[in-house]
Amino acid sequence: MFLVQNENISFGRGVLFSLVAIALVFLILLIIIGCVYLMSLFKFKEKEEKPQVTNEVTKKLTIEDIKDEDMMVAALVATTMFVEETNEKDARLVSIKQIG
Repeated sequence: MFLVQNENISFGRGVLFSLVAIALVFLILLIIIGCVYLMSLFKFKEKEEKPQVTNEVTKKLTIEDIKDEDMMVAALVATTMFVEETNEKDARLVSIKQIG
């Protein structure tokens, strides 16, 4: 566009073209950063509903309630999954029910 094939370009003119190209790249990057910033301001975040934790205690868990190793593993896995999903720091297993 600017260059003709048979024309010799001086060093100063080459530096000028390089600086213009670098400035253009930075200008485009600043425009992209501005667009991302504006999109983050207008982004509507959906509020996630936390599951409601009830404080009703029907039966306190004791060591005697856990009858075998499988029941202990199930209780630990359920408690771990609850902590990961709700981000609770202090989680306690209150009751356990054996099915089947």
